[in-house]
Amino acid sequence: MSRHVDSIQTQAYSQDTLTTKALSRSIEASLWKPHSGKAMLWALLPGGGQIYNRKYWKLPIVWGAFMACFYSVSWNSRQYQDYHAAYRDIMSENPAQNTAWLVFAPAGAKAEDYAQYSSLKQTLKRGNDFYRRYRDLSIVVSVLVYGLSILDAYVDAELYTFDISPDLSLKVVPEVGMPKLGNPSFQLGVNCSLTF
Repeated sequence: MSRHVDSIQTQAYSQDTLTTKALSRSIEASLWKPHSGKAMLWALLPGGGQIYNRKYWKLPIVWGAFMACFYSVSWNSRQYQDYHAAYRDIMSENPAQNTAWLVFAPAGAKAEDYAQYSSLKQTLKRGNDFYRRYRDLSIVVSVLVYGLSILDAYVDAELYTFDISPDLSLKVVPEVGMPKLGNPSFQLGVNCSLTF
């Protein structure tokens, strides 16, 4: 009998311990407040600041922006390399031997007939300049997206305790002032009150 009672007491004790641990974890989670310095350190890893701040819904946005930037940089870089090689080859001293430009020439073109493709030189120059410009712009946008994700993590950590209750309101009410001793007429005005 004593063994059975001890078993029941042990089970009750372990259930109380589990309940206490779960309650303490819940209290810790509700009292948790992010630090902006740690958020910035975590944000050095793309999306890390959003994970640290427990704003998981922002992860697809941050990672999607980084993937779009990566795709843009790599696409424009590949196109620039192709146009640059073709332009360099067609402008070289011997375009018949340097034939990267043949990819951009009309079907059936021969390397020996490079002189008749004078308009191709201008096309390759425009493509070279276009894709270099957009590759560089994609790199700048990528740096800005990275900085914006770090800034978002920092601001989110700083404003974590900012009150956003539904009681934020501006009330505009007409007001009638009582007459003063020297002025026997009523005074009309507008009373603005901001509640937060």
